[in-house]
Amino acid sequence: MTLSSEKPWLVMLIAYFGKWPEWIDLFIETCKWNPDVHWRLFTDCGLPRNTSENVEVVHTTFAEYSSLISERLGIKFAPARPYKLCDIKPCLGYIHENEIGDYEFFGFGDIDVVYGEIRRFYTEALRKKYDVISTHDDRVSGHFAVMRNTADLRNAFRKLKNYEAILEQPEYGCLDETPFGALFKPRSSLGAIIDGIGRRPRALFFERYSTILSGRGWHDGTLNYPQRWFWKRGQLTNENDGERQFLYLHFMRWKSTLYESTSRAVGQGAWLKHHRLVHIDWPKARDSGFCISPEGFTEC
Repeated sequence: MTLSSEKPWLVMLIAYFGKWPEWIDLFIETCKWNPDVHWRLFTDCGLPRNTSENVEVVHTTFAEYSSLISERLGIKFAPARPYKLCDIKPCLGYIHENEIGDYEFFGFGDIDVVYGEIRRFYTEALRKKYDVISTHDDRVSGHFAVMRNTADLRNAFRKLKNYEAILEQPEYGCLDETPFGALFKPRSSLGAIIDGIGRRPRALFFERYSTILSGRGWHDGTLNYPQRWFWKRGQLTNENDGERQFLYLHFMRWKSTLYESTSRAVGQGAWLKHHRLVHIDWPKARDSGFCISPEGFTEC
C-alpha cells in the first residue's frame, strides 16, 4: 500500500499519556490505511515501532500539556489523572486552533479502537451535508467524533453550562459526550429561536454499532454481539455480519469492567485475565490481517 497524495480532509486530535497500550502498533496500522485522515497524538510515550506518514507523534509531558490547556482556556487545569483529559475533548479544536487551519474537519477520539475504511462511511457527499458527525444516535461519541473546522464549532464548548468550573475540578466531569451532544441535537425551529441559538449546526447522530457489549444491544435488537472481528488491508468485518464492513471497533468493554452495570451482555473485562493481549507482530498483520476477540489480537 502507498499513501495517497490527496490532501487529508480530517485531523484527529488525541492526547494520551503514560505508556502505550500493547496494541498501539496495530492501532497505527489501521490508521495507515486511511491516508486521507491525519492523526496528531500528544504524548509522553515515545515513538511506537510502527510509524506512518499520516500519524504524527507530538512529544510533550502531561504537565506541559496541562499548562497549555490552562493557558488556552484561561483556567487552572490541574487533573488528578490523565483520564480527566476526556473532559477537554470538546475544547481540542480551540486549544489546537493554530495547528489545524488546513483541514476541513477536526475530530477527537481514543486509541482503544481499530479503524475500518473511514472514507467508505464518511463520504464527500455526507461531509457536505453535515457539520457534526457522531457514531451514536443519542450523544457525541467520545471515542470518534468529527466536526467541521469553523470558529463556531471550535468554540462550541463555551455553551456548556459551568464548563470552566467543571474543567477546574480534578476528576472527570463527563462533559465530552451527553452534555456536548445536547448542543447539537436537532430541535424544533421554535426551540432554536427561543434559546437564542438560531441556526444550529447540521448534525448527524447515527448509531454505527462500534462499541460491543454496550447496553444498547446489537443492530438486530439482540445482545448477540460478535465475538470475533477481522481486520485486513483496511477493511473491518466480524463473524456475525458476513461481508458487511464497519467504521471501527471500540473494544473498551473487553479491557474494563467499569461499565458492567450498564449492560446485560456477557464478556466484559475478558482481557483482564490475560497477561498478554497481542499475539501477532504488526508487520505480519499488515500483510495478512488480524483477529480481535476476547482472547486479544491474534492471527486470523
